[in-house]
Amino acid sequence: MKKAILFKTLVDILYILHFTGLIGIIFIIPFGIVNINQVNMNVEDWNLFYWVIFIASLITYVIFLRGLYYLRKTAKHLLLNKYFSENIIHNLKETGNHFLLTGIILLTLFIAIWVKKLYGGKLELIYDSNLLIPLFLTIIGMFFIIQSNTLVMAKSIKEENELTV
Repeated sequence: MKKAILFKTLVDILYILHFTGLIGIIFIIPFGIVNINQVNMNVEDWNLFYWVIFIASLITYVIFLRGLYYLRKTAKHLLLNKYFSENIIHNLKETGNHFLLTGIILLTLFIAIWVKKLYGGKLELIYDSNLLIPLFLTIIGMFFIIQSNTLVMAKSIKEENELTV
């Protein structure tokens, strides 16, 4: 039970920090302090391409935040020791779908920025930890989807065993 409480606490902290970050970004945009890390450009120098990248990044951030919301709901149900409930299965699947979508969109954005730099005459091959985040989110998303499918199978086996007795 202590591990479930720790899990719920950590997920809540992560959710609150990310939600606060989203509110911070929304309030900072009018002041022009926003910067795209991969490009190192201030907001005054952005053209249409960089605004599209920024808006897509913001949408991706909201999708990730929603995935964290479903993970919070999963953690809340885990505290009730109902591991085979429909709520946990549904929330795990939704978390996985949101994290998978976040990872795919982020990877697409990184590739778009790289191609833009390549066409601009700047060939950069940088190994950065930011590149690992989309890959990690994609893997974690797939894991949550697989875990929800496993729980569906385990639930059906459990129900079948209860009927045999």
